[in-house]
Amino acid sequence: MHYTEITLHVTPHDDETVEILVAYLEAAGFEGFSCTGDGVKAYIPTGRYQPAALGQIIARPPFAGRAIAWEVAGIEDQDWNKQWEESFAPVLVGDRVLVRASFHAPRPGVEHDIVIDPRMTFGTGHHATTALMLEAILDLQRVFRGREVLDMGCGTGILAILCAKTGAARVTGIDIDERARENALENLAANRAAGVAILTGDAALLDGRPPRYHLVLANISRNVLLEDMPRYVAVLHPGGTLVASGFLDVDLPLVRECAAALGLSLASERQRDNWRAVIFNKAPKMC
Repeated sequence: MHYTEITLHVTPHDDETVEILVAYLEAAGFEGFSCTGDGVKAYIPTGRYQPAALGQIIARPPFAGRAIAWEVAGIEDQDWNKQWEESFAPVLVGDRVLVRASFHAPRPGVEHDIVIDPRMTFGTGHHATTALMLEAILDLQRVFRGREVLDMGCGTGILAILCAKTGAARVTGIDIDERARENALENLAANRAAGVAILTGDAALLDGRPPRYHLVLANISRNVLLEDMPRYVAVLHPGGTLVASGFLDVDLPLVRECAAALGLSLASERQRDNWRAVIFNKAPKMC
Protein backbone atom coordinates (compact mmCIF):
# COMPACT_ATOMS: atom_id res chain seq x y z
CA MET A 1 0.00 0.00 0.00
CA HIS A 2 1.21 3.48 -0.82
CA TYR A 3 1.13 6.12 1.89
CA THR A 4 1.23 9.90 1.88
CA GLU A 5 3.68 11.45 4.33
CA ILE A 6 2.77 14.89 5.70
CA THR A 7 5.54 16.76 7.47
CA LEU A 8 4.06 19.51 9.65
CA HIS A 9 6.13 22.35 11.09
CA VAL A 10 4.66 24.14 14.13
CA THR A 11 5.83 27.68 14.96
CA PRO A 12 6.19 28.47 17.80
CA HIS A 13 6.74 24.84 18.71
CA ASP A 14 5.77 23.11 21.96
CA ASP A 15 5.10 19.47 22.78
CA GLU A 16 1.53 20.03 24.02
CA THR A 17 0.46 21.65 20.74
CA VAL A 18 1.99 18.78 18.77
CA GLU A 19 0.15 16.26 20.97
CA ILE A 20 -3.17 17.98 20.28
CA LEU A 21 -2.38 18.10 16.57
CA VAL A 22 -1.63 14.36 16.52
CA ALA A 23 -4.96 13.62 18.23
CA TYR A 24 -6.87 15.53 15.56
CA LEU A 25 -4.89 13.87 12.77
CA GLU A 26 -5.54 10.44 14.26
CA ALA A 27 -9.28 11.15 14.36
CA ALA A 28 -9.07 12.16 10.70
CA GLY A 29 -7.60 8.82 9.62
CA PHE A 30 -3.83 9.28 9.86
CA GLU A 31 -2.21 6.02 10.94
CA GLY A 32 1.39 6.63 11.95
CA PHE A 33 3.33 9.47 13.54
CA SER A 34 6.93 10.41 14.09
CA CYS A 35 7.93 13.49 16.10
CA THR A 36 10.45 15.89 14.59
CA GLY A 37 12.36 18.79 16.07
CA ASP A 38 9.68 21.32 15.12
CA GLY A 39 6.53 19.26 14.61
CA VAL A 40 5.47 15.82 13.43
CA LYS A 41 5.42 13.51 10.42
CA ALA A 42 2.00 11.92 9.84
CA TYR A 43 1.10 9.06 7.49
CA ILE A 44 -2.16 8.19 5.75
CA PRO A 45 -3.08 5.81 2.89
CA THR A 46 -2.76 7.87 -0.27
CA GLY A 47 -6.34 7.29 -1.37
CA ARG A 48 -7.67 8.72 1.90
CA TYR A 49 -5.60 11.91 1.98
CA GLN A 50 -7.73 15.06 1.62
CA PRO A 51 -5.84 18.38 1.63
CA ALA A 52 -9.02 20.30 2.50
CA ALA A 53 -9.57 18.17 5.60
CA LEU A 54 -6.00 18.83 6.72
CA GLY A 55 -6.56 22.55 6.23
CA GLN A 56 -9.67 22.40 8.43
CA ILE A 57 -7.67 20.76 11.22
CA ILE A 58 -4.97 23.43 11.06
CA ALA A 59 -7.64 26.16 11.29
CA ARG A 60 -9.10 24.86 14.55
CA PRO A 61 -9.02 27.12 17.65
CA PRO A 62 -6.29 25.28 19.59
CA PHE A 63 -3.79 26.32 16.92
CA ALA A 64 -4.63 30.03 16.87
CA GLY A 65 -1.52 32.15 17.08
CA ARG A 66 0.68 29.44 15.58
CA ALA A 67 1.90 29.01 12.04
CA ILE A 68 1.61 25.42 10.81
CA ALA A 69 3.18 24.68 7.45
CA TRP A 70 3.30 21.27 5.83
CA GLU A 71 4.99 19.34 3.05
CA VAL A 72 3.59 16.33 1.20
CA ALA A 73 5.48 13.29 -0.07
CA GLY A 74 4.50 9.84 -1.30
CA ILE A 75 6.17 6.78 0.26
CA GLU A 76 5.97 3.01 0.22
CA ASP A 77 4.44 1.12 3.16
CA GLN A 78 6.35 1.44 6.42
CA ASP A 79 7.21 -1.11 9.10
CA TRP A 80 4.87 0.55 11.59
CA ASN A 81 5.34 -2.13 14.25
CA LYS A 82 9.09 -1.57 14.26
CA GLN A 83 8.54 2.18 14.63
CA TRP A 84 6.33 1.98 17.69
CA GLU A 85 8.37 -0.81 19.26
CA GLU A 86 11.36 1.52 19.23
CA SER A 87 9.47 4.30 21.02
CA PHE A 88 6.72 2.58 23.07
CA ALA A 89 7.44 2.66 26.80
CA PRO A 90 5.28 1.15 29.59
CA VAL A 91 2.75 3.52 31.16
CA LEU A 92 1.65 3.49 34.81
CA VAL A 93 -1.82 5.01 35.23
CA GLY A 94 -2.93 6.11 38.68
CA ASP A 95 -0.27 3.89 40.27
CA ARG A 96 -2.69 1.00 39.72
CA VAL A 97 -2.70 0.09 36.01
CA LEU A 98 0.44 -0.83 34.08
CA VAL A 99 0.01 -0.69 30.30
CA ARG A 100 2.87 -2.43 28.53
CA ALA A 101 3.68 -4.17 25.28
CA SER A 102 4.22 -7.91 25.13
CA PHE A 103 7.99 -7.42 24.86
CA HIS A 104 8.07 -5.53 28.21
CA ALA A 105 8.49 -7.36 31.50
CA PRO A 106 5.63 -7.17 34.04
CA ARG A 107 6.09 -5.00 37.12
CA PRO A 108 5.53 -6.62 40.55
CA GLY A 109 2.93 -5.08 42.84
CA VAL A 110 0.77 -3.44 40.16
CA GLU A 111 -2.94 -4.07 40.63
CA HIS A 112 -3.81 -4.44 36.94
CA ASP A 113 -1.33 -5.50 34.27
CA ILE A 114 -2.56 -4.86 30.71
CA VAL A 115 -0.65 -6.00 27.64
CA ILE A 116 -1.34 -3.87 24.55
CA ASP A 117 0.33 -4.35 21.18
CA PRO A 118 -1.29 -1.38 19.41
CA ARG A 119 0.02 -1.70 15.84
CA MET A 120 -1.67 1.28 14.14
CA THR A 121 -4.64 1.47 16.49
CA PHE A 122 -5.45 4.20 19.01
CA GLY A 123 -5.33 3.48 22.73
CA THR A 124 -2.13 2.70 24.61
CA GLY A 125 -2.55 4.77 27.75
CA HIS A 126 0.02 7.31 26.59
CA HIS A 127 -2.59 9.82 25.50
CA ALA A 128 -4.22 11.92 28.21
CA THR A 129 -7.78 10.88 27.28
CA THR A 130 -7.02 7.15 27.52
CA ALA A 131 -5.43 7.64 30.93
CA LEU A 132 -8.45 9.68 32.08
CA MET A 133 -10.81 6.91 30.98
CA LEU A 134 -8.76 4.21 32.73
CA GLU A 135 -8.86 6.22 35.97
CA ALA A 136 -12.62 6.68 35.65
CA ILE A 137 -13.15 2.93 35.17
CA LEU A 138 -11.23 2.20 38.37
CA ASP A 139 -13.46 4.60 40.28
CA LEU A 140 -16.73 3.30 38.79
CA GLN A 141 -16.44 -0.43 39.46
CA ARG A 142 -19.50 -0.39 41.70
CA VAL A 143 -21.55 0.88 38.72
CA PHE A 144 -20.76 -1.98 36.34
CA ARG A 145 -19.61 -4.92 38.46
CA GLY A 146 -21.65 -7.93 37.35
CA ARG A 147 -23.32 -5.84 34.63
CA GLU A 148 -22.90 -4.90 30.96
CA VAL A 149 -20.57 -2.24 29.54
CA LEU A 150 -20.43 -0.60 26.11
CA ASP A 151 -17.12 0.77 24.78
CA MET A 152 -17.60 3.02 21.73
CA GLY A 153 -14.54 3.63 19.57
CA CYS A 154 -12.80 0.79 21.38
CA GLY A 155 -9.52 0.97 19.43
CA THR A 156 -7.00 -1.45 20.94
CA GLY A 157 -9.62 -2.71 23.40
CA ILE A 158 -7.72 -1.31 26.37
CA LEU A 159 -10.80 0.06 28.16
CA ALA A 160 -12.82 -3.09 27.52
CA ILE A 161 -9.96 -5.17 28.92
CA LEU A 162 -9.82 -3.16 32.16
CA CYS A 163 -13.62 -3.42 32.54
CA ALA A 164 -13.42 -7.20 32.13
CA LYS A 165 -10.60 -7.36 34.69
CA THR A 166 -12.56 -5.26 37.21
CA GLY A 167 -15.82 -7.15 37.24
CA ALA A 168 -18.00 -6.41 34.21
CA ALA A 169 -20.24 -9.34 33.32
CA ARG A 170 -20.03 -8.56 29.61
CA VAL A 171 -18.41 -5.86 27.51
CA THR A 172 -19.29 -4.87 23.95
CA GLY A 173 -16.68 -2.88 22.04
CA ILE A 174 -17.47 -1.12 18.78
CA ASP A 175 -15.04 0.51 16.36
CA ILE A 176 -15.52 1.68 12.78
CA ASP A 177 -12.13 0.31 11.70
CA GLU A 178 -11.89 -3.42 10.99
CA ARG A 179 -8.17 -3.29 11.78
CA ALA A 180 -9.05 -2.03 15.25
CA ARG A 181 -11.30 -5.06 15.75
CA GLU A 182 -8.51 -7.42 14.71
CA ASN A 183 -6.03 -5.70 17.01
CA ALA A 184 -8.50 -5.62 19.91
CA LEU A 185 -9.14 -9.36 19.56
CA GLU A 186 -5.39 -10.01 19.71
CA ASN A 187 -5.08 -7.88 22.84
CA LEU A 188 -8.08 -9.57 24.47
CA ALA A 189 -6.42 -12.95 23.93
CA ALA A 190 -3.10 -11.69 25.30
CA ASN A 191 -4.87 -10.50 28.47
CA ARG A 192 -7.21 -13.51 28.76
CA ALA A 193 -10.11 -11.08 28.99
CA ALA A 194 -13.34 -13.06 28.97
CA GLY A 195 -16.86 -11.89 28.18
CA VAL A 196 -15.84 -9.25 25.63
CA ALA A 197 -17.30 -8.96 22.11
CA ILE A 198 -15.80 -6.60 19.52
CA LEU A 199 -17.94 -5.39 16.60
CA THR A 200 -17.07 -3.39 13.50
CA GLY A 201 -19.36 -0.44 12.78
CA ASP A 202 -20.61 2.83 14.19
CA ALA A 203 -23.35 3.94 16.57
CA ALA A 204 -26.02 2.75 14.14
CA LEU A 205 -25.32 -0.75 15.51
CA LEU A 206 -27.07 0.40 18.70
CA ASP A 207 -30.40 1.09 17.01
CA GLY A 208 -33.13 -1.13 18.38
CA ARG A 209 -31.12 -2.34 21.37
CA PRO A 210 -32.76 -2.10 24.80
CA PRO A 211 -31.30 0.12 27.56
CA ARG A 212 -29.07 -2.67 28.88
CA TYR A 213 -25.68 -1.05 29.58
CA HIS A 214 -24.91 0.23 33.07
CA LEU A 215 -21.72 1.90 31.83
CA VAL A 216 -21.13 3.46 28.40
CA LEU A 217 -17.60 4.58 27.52
CA ALA A 218 -17.00 6.99 24.63
CA ASN A 219 -13.40 8.12 24.16
CA ILE A 220 -14.02 9.61 20.75
CA SER A 221 -13.78 12.89 18.85
CA ARG A 222 -16.03 15.79 19.80
CA ASN A 223 -18.10 15.81 16.62
CA VAL A 224 -18.81 12.08 16.76
CA LEU A 225 -19.64 12.32 20.46
CA LEU A 226 -22.15 15.13 19.93
CA GLU A 227 -23.76 13.35 16.99
CA ASP A 228 -24.03 9.92 18.61
CA MET A 229 -24.75 10.78 22.24
CA PRO A 230 -28.53 10.31 21.78
CA ARG A 231 -27.87 6.71 20.76
CA TYR A 232 -25.59 6.16 23.76
CA VAL A 233 -28.27 7.47 26.11
CA ALA A 234 -30.94 5.32 24.47
CA VAL A 235 -29.07 2.10 25.34
CA LEU A 236 -27.93 3.31 28.78
CA HIS A 237 -29.78 1.61 31.62
CA PRO A 238 -31.78 3.93 33.92
CA GLY A 239 -29.40 4.97 36.69
CA GLY A 240 -26.43 4.12 34.46
CA THR A 241 -23.31 6.16 33.75
CA LEU A 242 -21.81 7.66 30.60
CA VAL A 243 -18.10 8.52 30.58
CA ALA A 244 -17.08 10.73 27.66
CA SER A 245 -13.64 11.94 26.63
CA GLY A 246 -11.61 12.68 23.51
CA PHE A 247 -12.29 16.42 23.50
CA LEU A 248 -10.52 19.57 24.65
CA ASP A 249 -11.34 22.13 27.34
CA VAL A 250 -12.80 24.48 24.72
CA ASP A 251 -15.32 21.80 23.70
CA LEU A 252 -16.63 21.19 27.22
CA PRO A 253 -19.61 23.62 27.08
CA LEU A 254 -20.95 21.92 23.94
CA VAL A 255 -20.65 18.47 25.51
CA ARG A 256 -22.37 19.61 28.70
CA GLU A 257 -25.18 21.24 26.73
CA CYS A 258 -25.77 18.13 24.64
CA ALA A 259 -25.84 15.89 27.72
CA ALA A 260 -28.25 18.18 29.59
CA ALA A 261 -30.63 18.23 26.61
CA LEU A 262 -30.69 14.42 26.77
CA GLY A 263 -31.59 14.42 30.47
CA LEU A 264 -28.18 13.47 31.80
CA SER A 265 -26.88 14.97 35.04
CA LEU A 266 -23.24 15.92 35.53
CA ALA A 267 -21.52 13.75 38.14
CA SER A 268 -17.87 14.81 37.83
CA GLU A 269 -15.16 16.05 35.51
CA ARG A 270 -11.51 15.14 35.03
CA GLN A 271 -8.75 17.08 33.32
CA ARG A 272 -5.27 16.31 32.08
CA ASP A 273 -3.31 18.85 30.07
CA ASN A 274 -5.96 20.43 27.79
CA TRP A 275 -8.08 17.28 27.61
CA ARG A 276 -11.29 16.46 29.49
CA ALA A 277 -13.27 13.45 30.62
CA VAL A 278 -16.81 13.97 31.90
CA ILE A 279 -19.00 11.55 33.85
CA PHE A 280 -22.77 11.82 33.42
CA ASN A 281 -25.58 9.89 35.09
CA LYS A 282 -28.93 8.88 33.64
CA ALA A 283 -31.89 9.30 35.95
CA PRO A 284 -33.10 6.04 37.55
CA LYS A 285 -36.45 4.62 36.53
CA MET A 286 -39.33 5.96 38.58
CA CYS A 287 -41.62 3.40 40.21
